[in-house]
Amino acid sequence: MTWDDLKRHELVVYSTAWCPDCHRLKRFLQKQGVAFVEIDIDRDPAAAKRLEEATGRTAIPFVQVGDGAFVRGWHEGAPGRFVDGLFLQEVAAALAG
Repeated sequence: MTWDDLKRHELVVYSTAWCPDCHRLKRFLQKQGVAFVEIDIDRDPAAAKRLEEATGRTAIPFVQVGDGAFVRGWHEGAPGRFVDGLFLQEVAAALAG
């Protein structure tokens, strides 16, 4: 999976206005030229519920790829809390299985 591959998928970023990890992820996606739709779960409680039902978590940011696969948008313990190569691996794994 490459950033160009990811550009061929529809992405939805579940986030909030107050979340620094969310801001970091969105800036990174924009820098890579990857388009996405953002859903603020504070403003859309139904989306927050969908996210929790789909992932079993209330953490954000999460990225929904296409119509099903959810991938976390942070990497706890990593410098900057995000590793782009790991994110791409997780997207590829989610799409494969």
